[in-house]
Amino acid sequence: MKKQWIVGVIALLVVVLAVWFFWPKDQSAHVRAVPADATALMELDLEGFLQESELSEEKIKTLLPEHMDVWNSGIDWEKHAYVFVDAVGMNGCLLAVKDAGELKEFLAQNGERMGITPVEEQQGYYWSLVSGSFVLGFDDDVLMIMGPTLASAQAEMRQRMLGYLKQDKSESVLKAPLYKKMQEQDGVLKAAVSLEMFPEYYRMFQNLGLPEHVDFSKMLMTLSIESKKGQIVFHTGVLSEDPALAQKMKALDDLSGQIDGDFLTSVSPNTTLWMGANLKGDKLMQLMSEIPPLRLYLMAMNHVMDVERMIRSIDGDVALSGTVDGEPVVCVQAHMADLSFMDDADYWISSARASGNYEFERVDEDLYRIGKVAPQDLFLGLKDRNVLFTTSRSAMNGLQKGMDSDLLKPYEDDIRESKFYVWGNLGAVNGVIRSMGLSEQNPQVQQVERFFGKFKAVALRSTKATSMDLIFYLKNKESGLKQLFE
Repeated sequence: MKKQWIVGVIALLVVVLAVWFFWPKDQSAHVRAVPADATALMELDLEGFLQESELSEEKIKTLLPEHMDVWNSGIDWEKHAYVFVDAVGMNGCLLAVKDAGELKEFLAQNGERMGITPVEEQQGYYWSLVSGSFVLGFDDDVLMIMGPTLASAQAEMRQRMLGYLKQDKSESVLKAPLYKKMQEQDGVLKAAVSLEMFPEYYRMFQNLGLPEHVDFSKMLMTLSIESKKGQIVFHTGVLSEDPALAQKMKALDDLSGQIDGDFLTSVSPNTTLWMGANLKGDKLMQLMSEIPPLRLYLMAMNHVMDVERMIRSIDGDVALSGTVDGEPVVCVQAHMADLSFMDDADYWISSARASGNYEFERVDEDLYRIGKVAPQDLFLGLKDRNVLFTTSRSAMNGLQKGMDSDLLKPYEDDIRESKFYVWGNLGAVNGVIRSMGLSEQNPQVQQVERFFGKFKAVALRSTKATSMDLIFYLKNKESGLKQLFE
């Protein structure tokens, strides 16, 4: 019986030790030093970043001054790094400390070339200055750098940092919506920012039709970076507890549906930029009328033709494409509920003749020319239930006859899953650089060309009104970050 009891205790100890050894270690315990009222917070998964980018210790050493050995600096590189902005607008950086003694030795050996003053101990912490304006403090767990600040305010900054370093989890950002929303994001880097940090942008949001009483302090913007096979994706989002803003976001969501892909093949093989959306004309018109600059533009264009009625007739995909191969050409295609607004075309033609300030004339069946309202003549054409606008007669002929290009085929799935999608041909950008011969004369331009040579395209897309993704498509299907740092 006694032996069984001893065996049971030993088995329990083995289980406890195994759980302790294999249980995931807390990567973010040191974030308790970030103040609860921080207005911005960013988290970098250092270990995940190094794995995704396949940056070896030796390669990183070659990127540092005099091949500095940061791996033996006393910093715990397996834990996450944090950057924050506190309530008074001071920038801060947090790193986990693995060995304070090793860190002091590293700073003593490398401090002078890093612009760091000799470390001194006060109030149970170690202190120094970086570049004369950033205060550095650390203990056995956390290294914090904050600034910039004037020499006369550095003592006050040290006291503020001391409060942050001593606070526990219940006093920190861990309980704040900023941290919780940031943790809902995926990726090696993620961040959350309160719009309260950018009061100068309040008016910009109001100009987009938001009510003046929107509480921007309750609005958060999020960011994360994800490395995929053949892609690097920047995810952004807007979160708000303000009812007026939530209602506005819902109205934007209702404005459009997922792109059908009606115009994916009707593009030039030389297309540099393509934009697509799926829209309801009535809702689009209501939104445009709430934005002052667009409202004024509509009023001006209504003197030429019934633009408002045309917009209200949109029912489906709208696409804009542009080329810079030779003379720039812009094309717009829109699927309409009906073409009854064109019944007034003869009236628009006679009005243009009577005015003399602009031109509107029929040049062929289902084709019109509009002059003196833009730097170039505009061509308005019809095909089936689609309205077409171009800045080139030959481009209009191509659209009306029908095009069949597979340029956008590799991105079709992403496009069809989106409500809004903007695509840029980075290969075409490189072609323009080469055609201008700039890289032959300027090494810096050569570096830009080599960098863009890693990418096929870049896209900005939205699947709902509160989020936006920036996608870099790379030429190979390997990890995006790995290709970026090759």
